[in-house]
Amino acid sequence: MILLAGLTSYGYFHFYEKEHVGLSEEVIREKWSRAKPDISGLRSGDLIFRHGRGAISNMLMAMSQRESKYSHAGIIHKENEKVFVYHAIGGEENISNKLRKDPLEVFCNPNDVHAFGIYRLDLDAGQLLELDSLAEMYYTSGLEFDTKFDLSTDAKMYCSEFVYKLISRVAHNENYLSLSAVSGMKYVACDNLYLNTHSRFIYSYNY
Repeated sequence: MILLAGLTSYGYFHFYEKEHVGLSEEVIREKWSRAKPDISGLRSGDLIFRHGRGAISNMLMAMSQRESKYSHAGIIHKENEKVFVYHAIGGEENISNKLRKDPLEVFCNPNDVHAFGIYRLDLDAGQLLELDSLAEMYYTSGLEFDTKFDLSTDAKMYCSEFVYKLISRVAHNENYLSLSAVSGMKYVACDNLYLNTHSRFIYSYNY
């Protein structure tokens, strides 16, 4: 909360832009047809990031200290040749505050998103299966978004915290991924999740 308050005090209007650009369904389909990754090359447990539109997304993107590229993170899940994304999100986009399971094309909708990227961890098959199962378990249980951005509790989680904690659990190593810190407060930024020796780039697209 301290970090978010600081970003807010820096100036909401500094980051201001429309959250939705109002594209027609036809234009959205056309843009997605060009942006869509090869589904056969994706697997459950891959990490996906996006740079969302709007002031809140821009402020969250600024939390990354090494590369301010993405504002939101999720975990890919493949089911019957369809691709979904588990992700923790709150606010007007998700009034229930509960963990979402959205189709890939919804998570990457050009009406709401500037860009997205996909990365793969060096976890083994068993760990990836456990990661996928944990994400499904939290989704079924209705895990809520952590509006306080409190890393010390597991009752609620923010987006990058959700990804970080599941990875740390299946890796059996709390230091598997590093954390960011400001004024002594530790937190998980998107760049902590993909700028590390355990992640490799798979695909990205800028609309």
